[in-house]
Amino acid sequence: MNYGYLIKRAFDIVARRPYLWLLGFLAGGATTFNFPNSNYSRPTASGAYHGPNWAVLQNFWNDNWLWIAGILVFVAILGIVLFVLGCIAAGGVIHAAVEHDAGHEYRLGKAWRAGYATAWRIAGLRLLTFVLAILPGLLVGALVLAAVAGATSSAAAGLSFGLLAAMASLVSIAFWLTLGVSYELAKRLIVLEDGRVAESLRNGFGMIRRHFKEVVFGWLILIALSIGVGIAMVVLAAVVAIPAVALGFGSWAIGGATGLIVIGSFAAVFALGVLLAAHAAYSSYSSVYWTLLFRSIRTLPEPTATGAIVPAA
Repeated sequence: MNYGYLIKRAFDIVARRPYLWLLGFLAGGATTFNFPNSNYSRPTASGAYHGPNWAVLQNFWNDNWLWIAGILVFVAILGIVLFVLGCIAAGGVIHAAVEHDAGHEYRLGKAWRAGYATAWRIAGLRLLTFVLAILPGLLVGALVLAAVAGATSSAAAGLSFGLLAAMASLVSIAFWLTLGVSYELAKRLIVLEDGRVAESLRNGFGMIRRHFKEVVFGWLILIALSIGVGIAMVVLAAVVAIPAVALGFGSWAIGGATGLIVIGSFAAVFALGVLLAAHAAYSSYSSVYWTLLFRSIRTLPEPTATGAIVPAA
C-alpha cells in the first residue's frame, strides 16, 4: 500500500477538474442543514425570563400558520431534493475517480448518468446506516434515564446504570466509527461492484476485519488531512473575511447605508463563494481518496485463515 501515492493521485485528479467539486459538494455535505440557534430574552422584574406562555404561542400560530406551514413544506421538499441529488452525485464522483485514475476522458454528464444508475441503492444505504446509527444512541439514552431514575431510589442502582451507560457510550463510539468506515466502503461496493445495500454494508465490515491495518491506517491519514484542511479553512475564512469587512465599512463611509448594502452584499457573496468552493473541493478529494484506497485494498490478497493449510507451490 503506497499511501503517499494515494494522497498525491487523489489531489491530481481533483485539482484540475472543478466539476468533481460540484459532485463532491452534493455528495458530501449539502444534505445537512444547520440553522443558527439564537436565544432572545428580556429580563423581567425578577431578572429571570421564562419564555412566552402557551397563549402567546397559540396566537402566533393562529396569525402565521400559513407562513410557518409553507416554510416547513419548502424545507422538507428542499431536503428531499438535495438528498436525491446527493445520492446521484455520490455514485457519479466514485465512477469519475476510477475513470480519471485510468486516464480516460470523463465529463459531468457521464458521471451524472453513471450516478443515477445506483442512486436508489445509495439512498437505501444512507437510510440503513442512519437507522443503525440511531440504535446505540437509543440504548445509551435509555441507560442514562434508568440511571437518573434509579438514583432517586437507590444510589447503588443509579451507579450501576451509570457505569453501564458509560460503557455503552464507549462501545457506541467505536461502533459509530466502524459504521462510518464501512459505509464508505459499502458505497464503493454498490457503485463499482453492483452490490446490494445490506450485503454491501456487511461486506464493508468484512473488509475492515480482513484488512484492518490497511483500512485503519488509510482512514487515519484522511483524518490527519481533514485536521490540516480544517485549520487551512479557518485561515482562509479570516483572509477572506477581513477584506470583505473592510470593504463593507469603506462602502458605508462613502455611500452610507445604500453603499453598505450593495457593496457589502457583493463582498459577502464573494467570501461565501470562496469558502463553499474550498469545502466542495475537499469533499470531492475525500471521496476520490476513499475510492482509490478501496480499489487498492481490493487488490490485496485475502489473509490466510489461522490454522489453514497453505498449498505447496
